[in-house]
This record gives sequence, structure tokens and C-alpha cells, in this order.
Amino acid sequence: MKTQLAKQKIDGVVDLADHLLHDHFIFISASEMRSHLKCSNEQIQKFIDEWEQLTLDRYMADGGTYRYRRYGQFDKASSSDELVLLPHQAYEQSKEVNYLNGDIARWFEPLTSSFVDSEVLQRTLLFLADLYDLTIGKPTDWNIRLHPYRIEATSQQLGQPTPEGLHRDGVTFIASMMIQRQNVTGGVTTLTDNLRRPITTIELDNTFDIILANDARTLHDVSSIRPVNQHETASRDVLVIAFTKKGGPL
Repeated sequence: MKTQLAKQKIDGVVDLADHLLHDHFIFISASEMRSHLKCSNEQIQKFIDEWEQLTLDRYMADGGTYRYRRYGQFDKASSSDELVLLPHQAYEQSKEVNYLNGDIARWFEPLTSSFVDSEVLQRTLLFLADLYDLTIGKPTDWNIRLHPYRIEATSQQLGQPTPEGLHRDGVTFIASMMIQRQNVTGGVTTLTDNLRRPITTIELDNTFDIILANDARTLHDVSSIRPVNQHETASRDVLVIAFTKKGGPL
């Protein structure tokens, strides 16, 4: 799908960019995201079903078996609307940004081809690229890291969306998009400034509710989840999308 900055301005995305620039975060509701993406119900359901293909995260330093995920990267050049899938590689973070699982080369299963080719994913990434370009004020070369997560909880084990606690990811912009919640209580997102003063607290509830933040100017955390019905597993599916400006800081 080809998107143009001029078209996105007409659609009101410039207002979102202004808020992101000045407030360092924005929340976009599910209904607004659907209006931007213009995907069919069938395309959306196929995308939701991709979370059934996630595999257990075996790198959890806390010993937890509650997280399922895959991982992959794209590049997007400022001069093109093409998303280029990069060769699969390990995901690495420093201990500085992730004290729990940092300084480890974590080899997660790659994104499935059906996930990569999803119209929902393609439109979401191009929409975010245009939004971030508007925020910065110019077309930008981006590296995009994708983290589809499923967090599970039972009566015996809490689910921890952010076991490392309040943190940042060492990227330019970070986004968390809700895919689906089932039998869940908890999972509340808290965003703070760099002095750890709360900026906002929000529960992503509906499919495509999304919160975006300037990673250098904010910290984020998500509270633990537990099942509403203790006899059934709770699951919280999200897509975390990290955009990093290539060639240095803003």
C-alpha cells in the first residue's frame, strides 16, 4: 500500500504528530486506527490469528513461562514506501535498558511469512512511518523491530508484560498495540517522564488500541495480569513496534 504524507495530513495525522512532538506520547483508539488502516474484518481476523503461532520465550531470567513471542526487523528508507524484511538475527539489549534479560543474544523464532505479508501489518507500519516522519519534520530512514507477544496467566502464575519494570527500550519511538485480551484483569500501562513522574495510565482494551511514545523522553511499565475466571487461562496479545532513526539521534 502506498501512502503519501500529503494524504495523511488530510486524514488528520498531522494533529497526532503535533501531540506526539509536544506531549511525547499519544493514544489512538481502536476505532480511529481502523479508520486509518481501512482493513477488512477478514484481514483483521487473520492478523489476530497470527498470535496462535507464537512460541515460548525460553530466555526469561525470572524463570517465568508466561511469555510467548516471535521477532523480526524491517528497514524503511525515507525515499520509498517499501518495507524491507531483514535477515533473521538475535535480539539484543544492554543491561542498561533491560537489567533482567540484557546482554544476552536471544534467538527467538522468526516472524511467519503470513504475518510479514499481512495487509494489517504493512498498513500499520507505513502509517506509523508517516506519523513519525511528520513528528520529526522530514522523511527518515527507519529500522523497525517487531515483537508480537502473548502473556498468559493462570491461578498459579501471574503474567508479567514488563518483568523488567519501568524502563525504556533504547529506540526512537516505541508503540504498543492491543491485539486481544481474553479472561484478563490487569495489564494497565503506565507512562512516566524521565524523572519517573506519571504522565498517563491507560488500559489498552480493544483490538488496535495503541499507545506511542518518544522513548528517550519517557519510561513505560505494564502491570501484571491474572485471570478473571480462575479455572481458565488468561491471555493478553499485543504487538510492540520499535522505530529507530538510522544514522544517529534526532
